[in-house]
Amino acid sequence: MIIMLLNSCFDNNSSVNFIVDDEVVLDINDEKVTSKQFKKMLVGQKKIFRVQNIQELKPEELSWFKNRVLDELVKKILLAQEIEKNNITIDQNEFNKVLNQKREGYVEDTLEKTLVLEKISREDWENSIKNTVLTNKLIQEHVNSKVSVSEKEMREYFDKSDEFHKKEQVRALHIMVESEEEIRKIQKEIRRKQKTFSGLAKEYSLGPEGIQGGDLGYFEAGQMPEEFDDVFKLKINKISDIIRTPYGFHLFKVVGKVQERKMNFEESRSSIKKILLRDLQDKAFQKWFLKLKRNARIDIKYDVLNKIN
Repeated sequence: MIIMLLNSCFDNNSSVNFIVDDEVVLDINDEKVTSKQFKKMLVGQKKIFRVQNIQELKPEELSWFKNRVLDELVKKILLAQEIEKNNITIDQNEFNKVLNQKREGYVEDTLEKTLVLEKISREDWENSIKNTVLTNKLIQEHVNSKVSVSEKEMREYFDKSDEFHKKEQVRALHIMVESEEEIRKIQKEIRRKQKTFSGLAKEYSLGPEGIQGGDLGYFEAGQMPEEFDDVFKLKINKISDIIRTPYGFHLFKVVGKVQERKMNFEESRSSIKKILLRDLQDKAFQKWFLKLKRNARIDIKYDVLNKIN
């Protein structure tokens, strides 16, 4: 478990063989890290700590950087040991689902290009994801599951807060077509009042809501492309000018408006719970990890650490 963690999180070159008889810089519960391993970890952590070139660091900067990497290393090894100790696992089917979700965040072959650019092997990338999943499971089981928020706490937070608001919303009908010629033809028919906006949407609109007469329902500013922001300036039953986007040509008719207002407690409940839980879970994790660290046998060889550059 520990070796997999070190490979995936700190050393992006899986072909490197660690020299176990090198000087030991760190010993955590009999898990040893050599100076050669630590150097590789420094290189791997440059991007995270925004260090361009280790060799160009001043002595005090290098000392700060090494201690930050040391702290991170202690944390990752202790968590990895707890994962092993508590037999936290993930079955292959569950892991495959996670990998597929991660891959979906990349377009076409950009994942492979990113890995090549970052000098990360596919195996290390997958191991890093597995470590993250296992760590999250460990924290959920030993920390997050033991934290809860009461109804009283949520209501007190709501009463003291002024942050929960519903933005202005509009309900609009929408027509989208491919050509400017076609949208101008539709615009003329609307002005002549020969057909209703909804009827024209059913007849011409390429949008999925066309079958419902172009009804988009209620939406807030920011939920639609910015080209549609002017729709919020329209009065009820008014129709927009022609709007052009990469998707085509558009017309909107505003049929309803809801002004910005303060949300009630029930509407805010979910957000409040997330905010309070996140804060309590962060504090609980810090307390839990501090106890874990105090109970661990951690031996840092500062004389060896100081020689690493």
